Amino acid sequence: MSRYGITLTRLAAWIAAIAPALSSGGNLPLGTLVHDGPATPEQLSLYLPLTAALPTTARATVLYRVEGAPIWREGHPLHRIRPDFAEIPGAGNVPDAFAWPLIDLQPGTRYEVEVTVTSGAVSDVRSGLFATRALPAMAGAPNKSIASGSSLATIQAAMDALNPGDVIEFADGIYALGGNIQISRSGTPTLPIVIRGATRNGVVLDRGGSGRVIQVLGASHVVLENLTLQGSGVDSGTDASSRGIEFWNGAPNQTNVVVRQLTIRGVDVGIKAYAPLRGFLAYDNTLLGNNTWTEALITTNQTWNDDGLCIPGFGNAAFNNTLRGFGDSLAFTVDGAEAVGVHFYRNEIISTGDDTLEADYAHRNLSFYDNRAHNAATLLSLDPLYGGPLLAARNISINTQRSPFKFNNTNTGQFVYNNTLIRTTGNGSHANWGWVQFNNGAQRAWGYRNNVLVYQGQGDLLAFEASGNDPIDFDHNAWYPDGDVWWSTSGGSYSSLAAAAAALPLTTPLYGTATRRHDNDVLTTSNPWTSTITLGATFLTEVVARYLPTPAVGSSIKNSGIAIPNITDGYFGIAPDRGAVIEGRPPVAYGDRSGDLLFADGFE
Repeated sequence: MSRYGITLTRLAAWIAAIAPALSSGGNLPLGTLVHDGPATPEQLSLYLPLTAALPTTARATVLYRVEGAPIWREGHPLHRIRPDFAEIPGAGNVPDAFAWPLIDLQPGTRYEVEVTVTSGAVSDVRSGLFATRALPAMAGAPNKSIASGSSLATIQAAMDALNPGDVIEFADGIYALGGNIQISRSGTPTLPIVIRGATRNGVVLDRGGSGRVIQVLGASHVVLENLTLQGSGVDSGTDASSRGIEFWNGAPNQTNVVVRQLTIRGVDVGIKAYAPLRGFLAYDNTLLGNNTWTEALITTNQTWNDDGLCIPGFGNAAFNNTLRGFGDSLAFTVDGAEAVGVHFYRNEIISTGDDTLEADYAHRNLSFYDNRAHNAATLLSLDPLYGGPLLAARNISINTQRSPFKFNNTNTGQFVYNNTLIRTTGNGSHANWGWVQFNNGAQRAWGYRNNVLVYQGQGDLLAFEASGNDPIDFDHNAWYPDGDVWWSTSGGSYSSLAAAAAALPLTTPLYGTATRRHDNDVLTTSNPWTSTITLGATFLTEVVARYLPTPAVGSSIKNSGIAIPNITDGYFGIAPDRGAVIEGRPPVAYGDRSGDLLFADGFE
């Protein structure tokens, strides 16, 4: 196997080598390999149900390729969802099945996938042909228009008269709404309704205080683009009363709504749904919340209801968005709504008062990768995750108030790979540790590999107090500084990384081979990067620069990681770099690609 894929010749040789040891009589209790929900642009959410009991030691390996291509690529193994390890969700269920989201794919492309499930001496194969979603094409000339300065009544009448295939365009100007625009008319899959502005900065829909700017009322197959939405510009605390786009929760499964190239500013909540959406896309948007990075806001829970993008449902994706000034910048769902096949990637977070990603109450086939966050309370919250898998990979998190991860309640199926985490002294119980995980729920069948945690503050390294932690992959990570490492309920407390690695009890690996936590972990320095990254004495010093922590040649994190299929593909050298920036992989374009619109029109 190479860092890129498997040639047909090598694949044939590999199959021949293992054939004598395995039978392929189709005797395993497997259903049909399917795509889990609507297609998304750059992922395949694979799902393989079981039809009867199967030992949990069974493994499901993955090969995939563009349809007809000569080279197969190795995917990450499918995760075995364990209902016995998970909490009971408020919506949906936790199935006994295999699942995993393939990432880094091309939009509008067909892929062949082959999954081989092996249990003891028996193997069985399931195959499928699946397509990623093509991005909606740009519409042609408008056939309807709204004159500059039109009243809300005039605008609403125009919205109520829309038909499939209509392209309606706002002329440049400031529209003093005094209320919210309601969108209730639907297009069709081939004839969407497009609502757009003549120019993005030139069309401002001003709500005039609290309330929604736009409410989507059961509409499907609608594109919103090239507009600026203006909220109150004043923080309302936990009321979260100023909102950009809100979906009516009385009409679940609104389908194929697309939001692109919008500026949503001066709001408490950017885009939020309370019931499942299907096939929702948000990309190349800039969302500016009302919160600032001040002690009065971020240490008093005043930002907790201020979501940037909350998109529960099936087959949703939000990518290349820039966000600043929310509580939870990204959120999979709300309690009571399923989240399956939802993906956040290449987003740029300037500041967020609570979680960069709140994955609370989410279900399976979820991904959070290639995002960059400066100034957050936490990178990732699970409170809880209902079975997974959730892939959190190649993210950058710089200056978190609390620990980088919060795994509250019972969780299973979180896989945290190749993330770079740079912290200074936090507050409260997180003030003097690089990472604290409290003991309020068992963590089982999860992975933490190839990550780099640099703690530039005062205190010790890791206090992982949660129970469980078996089966687990916890290896090939890098840490700074050396200090206390506690696994109090699942292995003991130690005064150094080396002592922990030597003495922790044996565990069962999932997809790696390490049978002891901290296997092949290394210590690093406070700045193992090509350019120095120095944080303030505490988290209250807001980081303004946008950093790209690239491993320096000669550092312990350079070319020392473990290859993980579909995560480190393309790496250069004898082994992939640890952390988010991996030499050999394409550079990531973070955030809104429309241009530097963060302070468009002088609004701050």
